[in-house]
Amino acid sequence: MIQPHGNELIDRQVEPSRSAELKDGFDDLTTVTLNRNLLFDFANIARGVYSPLRGFMSRNDFLKVVNDLTLEDGTAWPLPIVLDVEAQVANQMGPGDRIGIRGPDGTPVGIMNIDSVYRYNKKETCENLFGTTDEDHPGVRMLQSKDPFFVGGPIKAFADAIPRNGSHDLSPKESRVLFKNLDWDTVVGFQTRNVPHRAHEYLQKSALEHVDGLLIQPKIGEKKPGDYQNDAILEGYEALIENYYPTKSVALSMFKSRMWYAGPREAVFDSIVRKNYGCTHFIIGRDHAGVGNYYGDFEAQELFDAMGNIGIEPLYYHYAFYCRKCDGIVSEKICPHGSDQHLEPSGTKLRGMLSDDESPPSELMRPEVTETVLSLDEIFVEE
Repeated sequence: MIQPHGNELIDRQVEPSRSAELKDGFDDLTTVTLNRNLLFDFANIARGVYSPLRGFMSRNDFLKVVNDLTLEDGTAWPLPIVLDVEAQVANQMGPGDRIGIRGPDGTPVGIMNIDSVYRYNKKETCENLFGTTDEDHPGVRMLQSKDPFFVGGPIKAFADAIPRNGSHDLSPKESRVLFKNLDWDTVVGFQTRNVPHRAHEYLQKSALEHVDGLLIQPKIGEKKPGDYQNDAILEGYEALIENYYPTKSVALSMFKSRMWYAGPREAVFDSIVRKNYGCTHFIIGRDHAGVGNYYGDFEAQELFDAMGNIGIEPLYYHYAFYCRKCDGIVSEKICPHGSDQHLEPSGTKLRGMLSDDESPPSELMRPEVTETVLSLDEIFVEE
């Protein structure tokens, strides 16, 4: 099976039988309370999703990631995983200190040994990560809203305090066992933040022709208004898989993380995460993790080529659509017909139809998916 990123699957979880000592005296520590997104990051570090990270990034790793797309040791890594704190909290901390980490509800979830407390340049960081400082960009707004100091250092998580979300919430250790039990030597990962339409199905099944298994892994976390709710994505995929996929060749899991909308950098990040889950291949389509007109349609593919081999094979796909003349979902590579024959799977139009309680054409979205999504009380993230 493919090696995890950095050649070691990190596990920073402390089992209940061994955590009593760490919890003893917890209330005497300076503590930081995580919001939901930071709790996702904390859990992903602890469970090895972010291997080889052992904690929130130190200053040197942060600067290398922002400027060079690598960790300090040269390992490819495109997005900063950081813990931000207010100035008055930062003033109470220093290298060598131990702090307590609480979840959003105040529950102790672990500890961190500090090796770095540092400021950062928001404008320069936004420009490097997103290619813009425009606050209409949701990633820029997210970063601008962070507190002025970052605290870095290795963590230890109380395993019994890390929240789990049902059967689709697999850790990399668990997904690797699953792939082994299914005799999957090669696995292609698919990242999504949308309810599935038939162009997605076309990409997934085209890739599945070349590997043993398919891991469909929606990103479940904070998104911008107008994006799909998590339940709509998961239940839409459950309906699609039940009716149109060979069940022994596909697995549905979730990647609990915020959307960064960082385009090319996020595409590389998403592929590294799937490598840690055990995927050997990763699908990169048009405008991966993009928003608005901030990135070129295939800029993510160009960044992959520029970075060289990062240990997982990207599968590049262009735009797919329904062709009336071909009578099926095709791509520009295999369809000879003009645009007058094409029915485009516009995400904006599909969301608009579902928002108006209309069923998209069956040529673009499977009826079972449409029925499932329209039956939900909430389909989209609201303002």
